[in-house]
Amino acid sequence: MNIYPSILFDSGEEAREWVEKAAETGKYSRMQVDFVDGEYANRPAIEVAGYEYIKNYSNIKFDAHLMVTEKNIERHVTDCQKFGFDRIIVQMESVASPEKYNALSLDIHSPVRAIEPFFSKINYVNIMSIEPGFGGQEYLDLVNEKIDFLNNWRRIKDFRFLICVDGGVEKELLPELEKLGVDEVVVGVKRLLQW
Repeated sequence: MNIYPSILFDSGEEAREWVEKAAETGKYSRMQVDFVDGEYANRPAIEVAGYEYIKNYSNIKFDAHLMVTEKNIERHVTDCQKFGFDRIIVQMESVASPEKYNALSLDIHSPVRAIEPFFSKINYVNIMSIEPGFGGQEYLDLVNEKIDFLNNWRRIKDFRFLICVDGGVEKELLPELEKLGVDEVVVGVKRLLQW
């Protein structure tokens, strides 16, 4: 199971500082940057162009997790592609045609079965384990059933998508998540660098 830093800041300077700190450890081959448009969740975040410097990190791949409403999806996707984000994750709840995307995220309140029709088309499922848009929350273990559901379907049908858990994960939870079949965990960069 891989563990990656999650980046969510209101200040571009602070975000850059923490990206640099995480990169300097040499521990992480990937980071996930969260983008919030202030409508999907009540917290605006830095625009995609504020992360143009990620191209300087040739040994690190960057995910873009788009917590934005449908009217803002295409602009964000285009910008993320332009600035070199490796994997673009969209909230399933934000798009009318989830089949257009190969990396989907499921909100804490959404039923896991909503994503079932797209199992054969996707290569990544991000399961939100907190309320979207804000760090520092506690892990909500109701997502364990969702993880179990995804892992069972993946095993039965030989689907190849990765399962990621996003939010509130403490170090003590890692063995349980790995046992459930989680492939990746993203943890707020400040919390993660204290482990």
